[in-house]
Parts: sequence; structure tokens; C-alpha cells
Amino acid sequence: MNLRKILLAAAGLGIMILNASAQTSKRYTVAKPGTLVEMLTEDEANEITHLVLQGKLNAIDFRHLRDEFKKLQILDISNASISMYAGKNGTHPDRFYIYPANCIPSYAFCKQLSDSTFIGKTSLTQVILSDKTKNIEDGAFKGCTNLKICRIRKKTPPNLLPEALADSVTAIFIPLGSSDSYRRGKRWETFAFIEGEPVGATVQIATMGSLASELIRAGIQPKDVNFLTVEGKMDEADFTLIRNYMPNLVSVDLSKCNATVIPDYTFTQKKYLLNITLPHALKSIGQRAFSGCGRLCGTLELPPGVTAIEYGAFMGCDNLRYVLATGDKITTLGDNLFGNGKDKLTYRKE
Repeated sequence: MNLRKILLAAAGLGIMILNASAQTSKRYTVAKPGTLVEMLTEDEANEITHLVLQGKLNAIDFRHLRDEFKKLQILDISNASISMYAGKNGTHPDRFYIYPANCIPSYAFCKQLSDSTFIGKTSLTQVILSDKTKNIEDGAFKGCTNLKICRIRKKTPPNLLPEALADSVTAIFIPLGSSDSYRRGKRWETFAFIEGEPVGATVQIATMGSLASELIRAGIQPKDVNFLTVEGKMDEADFTLIRNYMPNLVSVDLSKCNATVIPDYTFTQKKYLLNITLPHALKSIGQRAFSGCGRLCGTLELPPGVTAIEYGAFMGCDNLRYVLATGDKITTLGDNLFGNGKDKLTYRKE
């Protein structure tokens, strides 16, 4: 075969898991709220990466999920109920707090270290919430800087309290037909909503131009792909596919492909795109290659071999903090890179 693929699409907890030996999946039914920690040892908890919980939970269980379970990446509580709890052993920094039923507790995955310092659970990459969820309480996922996917089974938006989610890094997947309802929800207006289940594809290409055919052969429509990793050989046809037929990309990793150029307009108006890792061999970025990617966030690191960035390459990327040049070879720098008069291009000093 010209292409070897590792493809896990819309498969619940299996999505985007490329190294099966590195994951530990467990499923528990918690009969009595607050007793999750009694069902396993501390060592067992700290090895779990993928966890499905059913039954009844409360804020005590969330405190253990936050403070133990050191490797927890994916948490599915879509078939669990959350009981009311009033007491001192929950997640809120206050000693005594009342936690309402069927609400993700305040500071569920964010721990206070001092009066002004909080730290989120950085191992967490995906959560799946029940259709019974009423609120996502204040600070619930504050500081969870690697939370890329929040899947909500509810057709109407839960109440979103202050600092409950980091909208610049989290993609929200919701039931089909519910986008309009979420867009009207208070504090939800800045999020991008993707209807349906997350779809991820990792492909290794030996023959250039075959990305489209191999996705179709695997039963995946390019328009459905949210998380894309491409390794091997890419050409203009592959980038054209990305530009014209993959509107729902959230995360892209091209670090192990051979491309030396990101062609003009490749990622223009990818409104869901949160992050991208560029090819190691990259030399140039075409004009308006990322223009209109308003949710592209954080710092985009350029490979050291980049020599040219063309006109308007990052125009409209308002959430992008910096474009970091790691080499000293840039000789062509187009006008109006960012389109807002702000110089976000910076260089790493060795």
C-alpha cells in the first residue's frame, strides 16, 4: 500500500489515541456519591488515562479526580448524575460550600495554591458531559490549558458561569441541530460550536496527492475531519484539499510531513482552528495562509528554516499572541502580516 493509516474516528474514548500501550482505560459505576476513591488504590488511580464514570457523583468525587488521577486525559461522565453536596470536602477554595445537583462543581478541575494562584488540571484533554448538566460552575475548568474537546450531550446550553471554560483553547462539540441555541446562550457567544462527534485522522503518505483518496477509502469525508495529522509526502493537491474541503479543522499537525511551503490561502477562514504544528522542513508561508483564523491561539512556533512570510499571512488572527521565529533566516517579510497594526512576530534569542 502507498499509505499506512492509523485512523480512529468518532469512537468515544478512542479518538486520537495513537499509542495504545500508553493508555489505561477504566469504567466504574459509583453507587453512592463521594465513594469513587474507595473503589481503587491511589496507584491505580494515578495510572488511569481514560475514565468512564456512571452512577452518582458529588463534589468530593470531583476533588479526587482533580487532585489525584495524575495522568487523566479523557473523562466521560455523560451517563453519571451529580448529587447536591454541602460541606468542606468539595472543590471550592472556601472551606464550606453548597454544590447544586447536576452541575459541574466550582473549581472542579482547578486548585487554589495561594490567595492569587490557581492551577488547572493540565493532563485533561477531553471531557464528555451529560444531557442533564444544568451549570458549568465558576472556575470549573480554569487553567486546564490542554482541554481541547468539551463534548456536551445537551441540546440546550448549560449555564456557563465566569471562568468556567477557556474558550480560546477548547472546541465545543454539541448535538446535531443545536448550534443556534448555544449561540444565544449567555457567555457562550465567543465559542465555536461543532455539531456531532469529534473526528480524528492520522495518515502517513508515501505517494503525494493521495490524502483525499485515502480518507475516502477509509470511509471518512474530508469535511468531517476535526483533528488531522499528516506524515510523509504532501503536494499542492493535498493542500488544496485542506483549503477547499476541510472547513471543520480544529487541530492540525504537519510536523512530520515533507512540505517546505504552506501555499497561499491554505487555512484561510478556518473558523474552528485552534492550533497547528508546522512542518519541520518549512521554508515559506504563503500570502494570507492563515488569514481569518480568529481562534488560532497561543504562540505559533516557526521552524528554524523559514525564510519567507508573505503578505497578510496571519491577518485576522486576533487570538494569536505571537509568531515565534526560531531561526535567523527570514529574508522576505510581507506587509501587513497581522492586519491590525500590531507586531506579533518575535525572535527567540539564543
